[in-house]
Amino acid sequence: MGHRFFDHTGDFGAELFAEDEPGIYAAAGAALSALLLDDASRIEPKERRALEVTGIDEADLLVALGNELLVLFETEGFLGAGLEEVTPGGDHLQAVAVGEPFDPERHVIARPMKAVTHHGAEVRESPDGWTARLIFDL
Repeated sequence: MGHRFFDHTGDFGAELFAEDEPGIYAAAGAALSALLLDDASRIEPKERRALEVTGIDEADLLVALGNELLVLFETEGFLGAGLEEVTPGGDHLQAVAVGEPFDPERHVIARPMKAVTHHGAEVRESPDGWTARLIFDL
């Protein structure tokens, strides 16, 4: 599981890769935290938040999940260190976000983020695993 960032006309994009479908969603969560903070490794797994999103396909679920994690940060100050129990199921996805409340003494915002966009969002399965692409509106 992992990600690689690329520049995208005033925004940032991420190419995601994982062995399986649940892993691609976990990679999206990790990419969002890595882009938002200067050092996402400083997020400690102190709290758990149940998440459920809906979408019309895997790409829509990926965007919805990213935006749900962003809403958790914006409304509750919750930073995700990772996702567990990721269960995709057709038009919905359930997961548990593990992380902690934002602490300005330990967490430095590197790039304020507005949204995860549908522009160019895609998820693909191949014989070598799963890949995806997301654009983050900064």
